[in-house]
Amino acid sequence: MKGKIFVCVLIMFFAFTAIFGSELFEKQNNFCFASNYESQYARIITDNVYLYSQPIDNVNYLMFCIPNSFFVELTADAQDESKLFYCATYLDKNGYIKKSEVNPIIGTPQTPFANSISFRIFVPNGQELRSTPTSSTPFNIITTVPFLETNLIYYGICNGEEMVPQKGNIWYYCKYISGSNIYFGYLYYAFCDTLPTIITNTESFEYFTGELFVEEVTPTDIEPTDINISNELKIVIIVAICLPCFLIIYLLFKPTKLVIDNGKKSKSKIHRLKKSEYYEFDD
Repeated sequence: MKGKIFVCVLIMFFAFTAIFGSELFEKQNNFCFASNYESQYARIITDNVYLYSQPIDNVNYLMFCIPNSFFVELTADAQDESKLFYCATYLDKNGYIKKSEVNPIIGTPQTPFANSISFRIFVPNGQELRSTPTSSTPFNIITTVPFLETNLIYYGICNGEEMVPQKGNIWYYCKYISGSNIYFGYLYYAFCDTLPTIITNTESFEYFTGELFVEEVTPTDIEPTDINISNELKIVIIVAICLPCFLIIYLLFKPTKLVIDNGKKSKSKIHRLKKSEYYEFDD
């Protein structure tokens, strides 16, 4: 009898595992990205929004200001302790941007970046391209950009040292292409010209609300209350699985066949010898 009860319990266990196990597995494999868009863009909503080189709110990590009304492509949540930054890309430059300074959008802009904006060097001796917007040290010089060079792609401005008195402290962050070489750095704006006016991006989008990136979860993070399937599906699965279970239980517990013995009903049973009913004989 105990063996039959154990078999019944085992059958019911596998039945409920089949019902709820598939959904639990499905929940463990759907945790990556809250948005349904292949590329998640966010709009710059104010002036002086910087792309950072590190997810640290410090002036030493400022790269350049992204033109207002344009977009950055968000790639992930930055793994910073303060949770202030997204990983972001502007044009072909990767960095970090503050969450509070952008609005994620629903959709993909036709012109996400201020593309193909170029300018030239307008100083006879050329100008040094520098790794930081400062001129007080020679150790940050990357290369020299020659006079009237126009192969310079503009990314944005950055505040730095005032290189020429009363000319301000603005520097251009740019990409300089010289033959097969590509350099990124800063040029002092007073020695540059022909930079065109950047036209405001007027594309209209609905803004994304809620958590943009969802953290990866492990099976231990899933609570039993998270399991949720429709009532109709539950009924179908339970009926499909329980019918064979009831049949097996019936076969295990069905009554023993009765036979007529001298006008009386008795159970047909095979007589097995008990240990006390047999003897061992010595040779």
